[in-house]
Amino acid sequence: MRTLIAAFALTATFLVFGCAAHASLRVNPLIIELSPDSQNTSSVVEITNVTDKDIPLEISVVQRTVVDSAEVDVPADDDFVIFPPQLILPAGETQVLRLQWLGTNVSGMSESFYVRVTQIPAELDPGKSGVRISYQFGISVHVTPRGVSADLQAVSLVPVAKDGVQGFELTVRNNGTKYARLSEHDIRIGSGIDLSREEVRETIGTGFLLPGQERVFFIPHEGEIPDDLTADLVYRGAL
Repeated sequence: MRTLIAAFALTATFLVFGCAAHASLRVNPLIIELSPDSQNTSSVVEITNVTDKDIPLEISVVQRTVVDSAEVDVPADDDFVIFPPQLILPAGETQVLRLQWLGTNVSGMSESFYVRVTQIPAELDPGKSGVRISYQFGISVHVTPRGVSADLQAVSLVPVAKDGVQGFELTVRNNGTKYARLSEHDIRIGSGIDLSREEVRETIGTGFLLPGQERVFFIPHEGEIPDDLTADLVYRGAL
């Protein structure tokens, strides 16, 4: 049994996903807007190694798509030229990552991607046990043609209890042609509950939706449930 445990420890790899870099890397920017209607189809990203060890990295791209209202990531490396696609980032140094979008965006909708930067786990010394840890983070890239717009609509509102917390399940759909963020909206529930965009961001987060996507969000609420269970979204813009 000990031999099996040791063998597993030698090969285990943990991935950490998210939109922000982990403690060993500093990345700027983390969100990129490109436009197929102009010359703005390329960008650069600075990645800084803030540790005292060299970090090997590899770059890949996925497109964020909607399948049955759920977000699904599909490989999209052919839609971008990325240089360099692999690198060893020396301790304390900064590398410029260059992105060039190659698509045509004939759909008339915004397209969203993750440029994933993955730390290649270091090999363990022979004869030693341990865990190889690999970190991965995504740079959000949005290709937004001229004339597209988001259109968030509240589909339904249901009072629920989740993990012992009272509140509502709010179903929201993006009927527009551009990605949307629920955190850019105030939410008005019935005639007596108003959530500012700051409160929405605090309780729900960004609430990102692709065009055509439908999502369910939990809104905690300990007070009285109004008789008129309606929800209105009021666009306020980015914070």
